[in-house]
Amino acid sequence: MSWLARALIEPDLAAYRRLELTDSYAWHRAAWQAFPKLDGQPRPFLSRLDSGPDGFTLLLLSKEHRPERPDWCPEECWAVKSITPEFLGHRQYRFDLRANPTRKVLKFDTNGERTKNGRRKPLTRIDEQSEWLRRKAMESGFNVLEAPEVGFCQDQVFRKRNGHGVHTGVRFRGVLEVTDQQQFEEAFYKGIGSAKGFGFGMLLLQPVRI
Repeated sequence: MSWLARALIEPDLAAYRRLELTDSYAWHRAAWQAFPKLDGQPRPFLSRLDSGPDGFTLLLLSKEHRPERPDWCPEECWAVKSITPEFLGHRQYRFDLRANPTRKVLKFDTNGERTKNGRRKPLTRIDEQSEWLRRKAMESGFNVLEAPEVGFCQDQVFRKRNGHGVHTGVRFRGVLEVTDQQQFEEAFYKGIGSAKGFGFGMLLLQPVRI
């Protein structure tokens, strides 16, 4: 059994009260409070944050751990539903993916030596983003059946030691067909692309009745 939780967050709660959700790390910490018994363990969930005129919607998906309502979230703003294994057994789905399409570029230290980890450069052209999605879909056990709708979504800012950084968000929507069930389920629970700890990579799915 797996679970999807939804928290509705009013703007004043996010910005002016205890939460002070002013960057990606703050949202990340707030999401972790739904899993209070798992401190020190690998992140057991995917998250997604959408903003609208009435506030924010935070979604949490976990394969093994039922999210618990954090103290900061009012009861009436919190909901959890189970996801049965049968839900992932359909052939086609409408999908909505908020992703961080990037490519790795080499990075060198002051001696000119290549560092172990490169840096990620955001893909900004629609053709690059569409190709990124096509490649990720193949790796994740599905094909995108029609040209997907590609749109920008709110970037996520995070503080760093010497300033701040930005995760660029792109929203993909369309119809997919499952080609490899095991890979598809793994992608559903582990996410797609980079910055999955900061609200990117969760596949929202709606079965298509054929």
